[in-house]
Amino acid sequence: MAFRTHQPFLFGILFIALILASGPTITKAGESLDCEYPCNGGNGQCNKYCVSQGYKKGGSCSRSVCCCINNAVIIDP
Repeated sequence: MAFRTHQPFLFGILFIALILASGPTITKAGESLDCEYPCNGGNGQCNKYCVSQGYKKGGSCSRSVCCCINNAVIIDP
């Protein structure tokens, strides 16, 4: 009879333990953007500007702002 009253508590502990034991998921985060420059001249001009500033992957316009793609690869554990 004593076990019956503790059954939901034990199932809760077991559930939490199984969730924590499954571990974190490993995903590759999206590319990091540096959006600080005004977008003058469209995507082509923005891409050239980013390359000239040292961003190897270039960039594109987003909401009238030139977003340059950072060179570093980010992995989110």
